[in-house]
Amino acid sequence: MLTVSLDIHSGTSQMAVVGEKGELIVEMKVATTRAALAEAVDAVGDPKRVVYEQGPLARLVEDALAGRCEELICADPSHNALIACAEDASDERDARRLATLAQVDSVRRVRIPPEPYRSLRSLLVYAHRLTNDMAKVKNRIKGVYRSEGVACKGKQVYGRRRREEFRKAVRSGAVRWQLESLYRNLDALALERRETRAQIAKLTRGLPVVRRLRQIPGVGTVTSQTLVAWIFDPSRFKSLSALSSFGGLGLGQGSTNWKPVGRARASKRGNREVKNVLMIAARAAQRTDTRLGARARARLEAGWDISKVRRDIARTILEIACAMWMKETDYDDSKVSVPSRKKH
Repeated sequence: MLTVSLDIHSGTSQMAVVGEKGELIVEMKVATTRAALAEAVDAVGDPKRVVYEQGPLARLVEDALAGRCEELICADPSHNALIACAEDASDERDARRLATLAQVDSVRRVRIPPEPYRSLRSLLVYAHRLTNDMAKVKNRIKGVYRSEGVACKGKQVYGRRRREEFRKAVRSGAVRWQLESLYRNLDALALERRETRAQIAKLTRGLPVVRRLRQIPGVGTVTSQTLVAWIFDPSRFKSLSALSSFGGLGLGQGSTNWKPVGRARASKRGNREVKNVLMIAARAAQRTDTRLGARARARLEAGWDISKVRRDIARTILEIACAMWMKETDYDDSKVSVPSRKKH
């Protein structure tokens, strides 16, 4: 089988075609457009596999080449040290090395989600950034008031009812105009966020799993939408350990000479979006009068640290969500295990 590797760039991409024995057959520059990539790959004889590294243009490549080869591989660039750490890196060498890694099955594959999960991811990230931008504007508003010696504790300073009251307390007309400008920015961002959330709700109407996951204690609308957008296919995880690692809730273990060294610790790898919403859901679930809350209290009484308890609850929520998703069942609180409360 021929191996076609692509080093993707925004303008042009480097393509290399390598034979079964590793011999270089063709290498060329290809315009990074759907039509040009499809034409170049179609010109290569069959059977063939195509490999490329994940990046901002991964969606374009996936749409352009899906169904045009026997195997389409999206490789995780963070696990391709032969390319990332090469001192003589170039487009041509990177493409050849990527083909070599694919031939010996030494690339870590990344699944590119289909629609509507792609669009849902993009909108969720956009809504999150709008929220962050709103927080920055709010901080600027309070900063201006504090510099003018105006007390503005709480959230009343942002509301429309008392804005004019706070602005009149500022003596300088120029600073009052600045505050008015900041309020306009805040209102515009709030409007954009509302419309973005409306688009997300419209997009998720065809995904009943989003509503089903909200039955889990602590899981709200944003959490369920985020889980569905980034997991998109729970059957792709081979084990619960792989699922926990994806959610950033796995364990890290150092090793020397192929032997574990030191104690296992909380891993910093995994999907940040999934981990953030799961930790928020865990905080909410541990305060509920459910078996998830009882599980958290039992862990605390057994001497567990609060951070470790929240990771345990977050991991449990993730496992429950994927089980409900795959089996298409509703949440059953009686099935949540509650450990004994004896101290270790």
